[in-house]
Amino acid sequence: MSPLSPQAAEDLGRRLHAEGFQPLPDADDGTLSGTRLWRVRAGYVEYLALRPNGLAHAVRAEARFDYRHPTEHGRIVEHGSGYAVNALDWLLTTSNPHTSSWRRPYVAAPPGWPTDDADGR
Repeated sequence: MSPLSPQAAEDLGRRLHAEGFQPLPDADDGTLSGTRLWRVRAGYVEYLALRPNGLAHAVRAEARFDYRHPTEHGRIVEHGSGYAVNALDWLLTTSNPHTSSWRRPYVAAPPGWPTDDADGR
């Protein structure tokens, strides 16, 4: 698999930003291995792990977190892998209550949570 073209990467980035995904560096043994993007949906956390070779892994997990067990999370409900654009399409399509039999409506951030990035975008 070859890396995303510059145009495909730009398009993917715009879609991820528009859908509310937040980036987080993904490291493996101290080496940057890609980027993990995440967003919270009603009761779920959705992740898209992007790799430099153009592939991605999409995961939907129950949004449960306990600071006493920080490496654990809720059970993984669905997952898929493939070319980054296809993995994102799968995640977005199955998140849409109009196209999915399993309703996952968007939940706004709790009051007092920042809604803009630090730079105001």
